[in-house]
Amino acid sequence: MTKDELEVKISTLQNLVTQKNEELTDYAAQIQRLNDELKDINKPKLTPLQFDELHEAIEEAVGSFDFDDSDNYDMDFHIDYDNRVAVENMSFQNADELARELYNSISELFAEIPENDNQLNQD
Repeated sequence: MTKDELEVKISTLQNLVTQKNEELTDYAAQIQRLNDELKDINKPKLTPLQFDELHEAIEEAVGSFDFDDSDNYDMDFHIDYDNRVAVENMSFQNADELARELYNSISELFAEIPENDNQLNQD
């Protein structure tokens, strides 16, 4: 074989390798989508509106919870420099983060379907 023939053959093989790598990447993405569908197959189905209502319910529940009630905390006591017993901290300032965490945890239990799907919870 000549130098030109070898270069053409190498170039052709490199193109084939690139093409096959792209196909493999596509197959891997398809496998991931199918695995996600398989994971969601037995979850109860909710519409986006139902997810929104669930989110609002969680926000309302967290918003109405009295985070400053001392009975809701395990208190850490300490002795001040003048020998008085004191509570270091008992208020919770991050209700939005708690609501987000609750929503994320609960949404893991459900699979979201399009609103126009007429097979709601019939599976």
